[in-house]
Amino acid sequence: MKTRTALIIAAILGLFTYTLPLYAGDKEYHVEEKTVIEIPVVGKITTTTSSYLSGCRLKEDTAVKMHNALIKMVSDSDGKSTEVVLSNLCEEVQWQYNAESDAFAPHSFEELRELKADKEGDHETHIDMGSDQNDIDDLPKMVREILDYEKNINGFKARKVVTSVYPEDSDSRIIVEEFYTTKSHALSKISKAREDLSQKLGYDEDHVEGIPSLVDVIYESIKRDEEWARPDGEIVRFVIRLLDEDDDDIFTMKYDVIEAETTRYQEDHFALK
Repeated sequence: MKTRTALIIAAILGLFTYTLPLYAGDKEYHVEEKTVIEIPVVGKITTTTSSYLSGCRLKEDTAVKMHNALIKMVSDSDGKSTEVVLSNLCEEVQWQYNAESDAFAPHSFEELRELKADKEGDHETHIDMGSDQNDIDDLPKMVREILDYEKNINGFKARKVVTSVYPEDSDSRIIVEEFYTTKSHALSKISKAREDLSQKLGYDEDHVEGIPSLVDVIYESIKRDEEWARPDGEIVRFVIRLLDEDDDDIFTMKYDVIEAETTRYQEDHFALK
């Protein structure tokens, strides 16, 4: 998510003081994230995201790699794809790559909100009024524990949550592990900037973009039926394992915050290439 322009009008209107607590200063916040998914037949998929926040600018560079030899062979890009987006949360402009012009093009948040609304209007939504999908009776059996000690995860002191899900009429089970830290200023800053960006772009609470937002959506969905607490802070590791009756992995997904640091501002980190 991504962009650039001028704060003079905002300063004149007195809006600069509103954005100052989150975005001010010459510091730069940098976060590296990695997600690895293992799917039968499809194989391994790796996603890495490098995020940079300084001033009002949030830049996110995401790369996806398919490791399956067959997929790589039939892919024009050898099973690889990248996306770079730069957003200016104060000026409400986002720069995205345009394949036709082979260059990055700016889009106002208003334009992006209108585009999103048009796309949603093109799709009819069928609502089944005959059943309550959030009925607590429909939830599978879940056993959950929040551990009362911290564990070192990728250099972060984090609290662990373990949830075991037992689907009905199945010998399989799902193991979910979550790790939360309150010790990373950079991670909390970028998480707040992402939340602001999502709101400014007009997304609702069910919008998913990345593993942390997926976890938030899951919790909000469950909380409609059952109040679930979780540790304070930001998530630094999230693991899902679908196990068969022999406890062998059928599907796995592992998300990690590899690095989160506060450094001096570097202009080249926000360049669009």
